[in-house]
Amino acid sequence: MKTKKKQKSNNYFDKSAQDAILKFQHEPDLKKKKQIFVNEIQPAFSKLIENIIFVYKFHTLGNVNILKNDCLSFLFENIYKFDGDKGHKAFSYFNVIAKHWFIQQVKTYKKKNRSDIQFDKTLLSKLEKSENVAVVTSYENDLIRTEFLLLLKDEIKKWRDRFDKQQERVVLEAVILLLENPDLVSIYNKKGIYLYIREITGLNTKQVVTNLSKLRKKYNIFKKKYLAGEV
Repeated sequence: MKTKKKQKSNNYFDKSAQDAILKFQHEPDLKKKKQIFVNEIQPAFSKLIENIIFVYKFHTLGNVNILKNDCLSFLFENIYKFDGDKGHKAFSYFNVIAKHWFIQQVKTYKKKNRSDIQFDKTLLSKLEKSENVAVVTSYENDLIRTEFLLLLKDEIKKWRDRFDKQQERVVLEAVILLLENPDLVSIYNKKGIYLYIREITGLNTKQVVTNLSKLRKKYNIFKKKYLAGEV
């Protein structure tokens, strides 16, 4: 049953959609590019956006049709950034950046609400105890965690040029692999993660710990910048 659901969820964005994106990138004729987008790419993008709005309940942000159109424009602008030569799947790539776009809208929405509405402290204290607010708070925290993870993944990939030693590089690549493939991890604790990295890199525990400590320093710097709103 689970397998059928997975196939059903993204069969609208299959290899033909990815091929259309690559064809669009290399087509010099503007009229033909438009036809490729409208007929072959836009339907996949639209369905992807609808699924994201449904799954993550982004419809609470306001006018859904405006959000859909704005996100579609954003995906269109990012078509040229997709690099099929790296072996990435177009569905995964555009799914991530579309979710990231919606998360940014959530942050903007929250900032606007904070500036437009001044809550009485006593009233706010009472509201926070209610079940509905607890659910909303949990939902927003989930979105913040998702955004942080997306930004962290992008940041860590930039570190590839900042480590020269072989052990540093293999540990970094192992971390990137685990972040991009969370399904590979079945034990989410410190000891379990060390074990996975040891198996991937072939290094011993001491080597893994030593090189992870170097990554942790950069992680702490990034986290401080994120919390300070500098990222």
